Amino acid sequence: MSATSANLSPQELRPLLHQKLDAFSDSAIAAVNDLLVEFERRWLFAQMSEEAEADRQAGKYDPALVEQAVRAHRTRHPYA
Repeated sequence: MSATSANLSPQELRPLLHQKLDAFSDSAIAAVNDLLVEFERRWLFAQMSEEAEADRQAGKYDPALVEQAVRAHRTRHPYA
């Protein structure tokens, strides 16, 4: 009987994923890694987008605040 990931806890899924990774051939593991990197990139972008929208709604993207932050950064990190 095959269980779907929706029916399993993260603690149950981790060993199954490790087993699947260990079963991949050497030639396939690079492709699996590329897929995981792409998944992580998309997941992080979605997280950042959600947080940026929350910040925008909270008024944290006020042009004056952004300009002030840029000035402070340039003061701490002057260009040579």
